[in-house]
Amino acid sequence: MKTQKIKNKKVIGLIYGILTVLLGIGGITILLSILFFFLTLFSPNFEPFFPVVEVPIEISENASLELKNGSQYDILVDEAFVSFNVNNEYGFAGILNYLFFVSILVIAFYVILMLWKIFKSIRSSLKADNPYHYKNIWRIRKIAFAVLLSAILEMMYPLILKYLWFEKIHMLEKSFDLRLNFDATIDLFWALIIFVVAEIYRIGLEMRKEQEFTI
Repeated sequence: MKTQKIKNKKVIGLIYGILTVLLGIGGITILLSILFFFLTLFSPNFEPFFPVVEVPIEISENASLELKNGSQYDILVDEAFVSFNVNNEYGFAGILNYLFFVSILVIAFYVILMLWKIFKSIRSSLKADNPYHYKNIWRIRKIAFAVLLSAILEMMYPLILKYLWFEKIHMLEKSFDLRLNFDATIDLFWALIIFVVAEIYRIGLEMRKEQEFTI
């Protein structure tokens, strides 16, 4: 039993350490993105080293796939993404693009922060053999809300671009329309699962309280 507790502490400590590193990386990334945004707007010669956002486009093109052994096969390209950097030439659309990008970054940072707080509380409470805390219930729920918000933003943003900004994308001597991003609907199911986990955690906490009162 004592050996198992030691293993649990090591696992929790490892996860806590990884989340601490990710928290630092996330904070630095957000600060750099803000810095790059202003540099891009006020310095015409500066361009960020990363694409700000990817938007799916409607495409259905025949292509060929060549294997390492030299054989070739006909394939259909039915999914592609267009990406572009923030640029003052885009005007309001460029700023909107940046705000969407930063929003996703902030949501990801917030999720990591909530996980960090959860594992910090579990790590500090292992000494008392009680990993259950009421605050963690709402922290888990907040993660679910954050994932839900991220999914909504990812679905709405291509819709905004499609009907308020983009007309056509021209390449390969052809024009293509934007495709709505329904891949983010998977995140809706993840949000639902996280809500269920929060309820399981709440029920576990209530059962533990009842056992303590019974004893």
